Amino acid sequence: MSVSLDHVLAVAGRFLHSGEPFVVFNVYAPCEAPRQQVLWNVLSARLAALTDQIVCVCGDFNAIRCAEERRSVSTAHYRAGVDGFNSFIDSNLLVDLPLRGRTFTWFRGDGRTMSHIDRFLLSEKWCLTWPTCFQLALSRGLSDHCPLLLAMDDQNWGPKPVRMLKCWRTFLGLILLCAILGVLFR
Repeated sequence: MSVSLDHVLAVAGRFLHSGEPFVVFNVYAPCEAPRQQVLWNVLSARLAALTDQIVCVCGDFNAIRCAEERRSVSTAHYRAGVDGFNSFIDSNLLVDLPLRGRTFTWFRGDGRTMSHIDRFLLSEKWCLTWPTCFQLALSRGLSDHCPLLLAMDDQNWGPKPVRMLKCWRTFLGLILLCAILGVLFR
C-alpha cells in the first residue's frame, strides 16, 4: 500500500522473513521553515496512528538539528527551522542515528557550503528490532547529495541504496517495490 502526500511518499508492507508490518515515509521537505512546520504537523498526525510500529522516516529534510550540521559562508543560523525540526523528532519519539562516513550529506557547488539534511529517523520499535542499525553517507557522484545507506553492523542489505520517487506510486509494480523493500530490510 502507498499513500502520496505533499512532500511525502509513504509505503506500507510486511517484511518477508518475519511477516511484521512496517511503514516507510520518504520525505522531500520544502526549504522554508513555515512550510516545513506544516509538513512536520502532517507527518506527526500520521505517526500518531502508528505508535509501537516499525517505522522509518527518511529522505531530504532540508533542515538541520544544530549549527554544527551546517558549514556556510553565510552566518545565518536558521533557528526557527532547527527548533521545529527537533520538536518534530522529539515529539514523535524518533531516533536520529549517528551518521557514519561523512559529516555532511549535501554540498553546494561552491565547495564551501554543506549541510547534514538527509537522514533516517527510526521508531523505537525499529531500533529495538534492529539495535545495531546505522546510517552511512556514501561518496556522492554527480548529485549534490550523498546517498545514505541504512545498514546493520556487518550485514549488507543490498548493493545500492534504495531510492524512492513519488511517481512510483502510480506504477502497477509497486507491489514489487514493497517486496524489494521487504528483502532489503529483513
